[in-house]
Amino acid sequence: MPRNTENPITMKTSSRFCIRKTTLIKVLIAGLFIHAGFASTLKAEPGRFFPAVDGWERPAEIDIYTPETLWDIINGAADLFYAYDFIELLWGEYTSQEDENVYIVMEIYRQGGPVRAFGVYSQERPRSPELVDVGVQGYRAPGILHFFAADCYIKIRSHDRSEETEQAMKMMARHVSDLLDPDPEFPEIVNMLPDEHKVEFSEEFINTNFLGHPFLSGAFASTYERNGQRFNLFVIENDNREECRQMLVSYYDFSGQEADLQEGVHRIDDRWNGEVGIVWRGNKLYGFYNLDDALLQEEYLTHFADIQPGT
Repeated sequence: MPRNTENPITMKTSSRFCIRKTTLIKVLIAGLFIHAGFASTLKAEPGRFFPAVDGWERPAEIDIYTPETLWDIINGAADLFYAYDFIELLWGEYTSQEDENVYIVMEIYRQGGPVRAFGVYSQERPRSPELVDVGVQGYRAPGILHFFAADCYIKIRSHDRSEETEQAMKMMARHVSDLLDPDPEFPEIVNMLPDEHKVEFSEEFINTNFLGHPFLSGAFASTYERNGQRFNLFVIENDNREECRQMLVSYYDFSGQEADLQEGVHRIDDRWNGEVGIVWRGNKLYGFYNLDDALLQEEYLTHFADIQPGT
């Protein structure tokens, strides 16, 4: 049965996870390893993601959770994963061969694509993380190791703080990362905003309700600092121009301003967020918020307006 954890991000209950046996899927480890990457479902070969580790008993069974059952294991924390198009979770527990009370839990969350896996990761990553070289990016803290690779967000944790346990956690992480993507890279959208003046580790992907608006979704945003002022830049990449137009229609409706639905510069008077500057280019919306400096506003609007559609 899954154990409780001291990590409040991972779960919310105070003793043990609440599990409904009628909805939990148990899968025996087959020890089979197939081609790298996920099949259409994690259920196919779950054991391949849980390697043999010296000094540790592999999970006797892997628990698989779906959108219908995720709430059973992480309660209120499930909402974060749902917001990033959660598909499946693999959950397995290793036990020390020297002390059965010492355990490591590995959780593999499959989300709705690499950008959304990064999105969940970006919401839980601390502002000053201690990075580890695993996956696209990962970090460690006492008793935890989190990273993302391909379309998955992986969380490994233990109550034990020994060097032996930490090394075992790193081995598990590298095994999963290599299976998912031997040559991991950040999603392309991460590189669409300027690097200069960006606050390190401030980048995040907001899948829904960007700036509190249900009509704005799929936004990549970062914090910047210039002249003692912090502000935000963002980019929203849609499938086509029409989706950009519809977002602007809704935004103008919200602001009560007269709409000018041409590609180019738009300034929205957002009563919740102040002035939001937007540049519509092809299938993308670039912009700023929390930026009061008029000169910097013009600088970034010009920068975004000079971007050629399709780049």
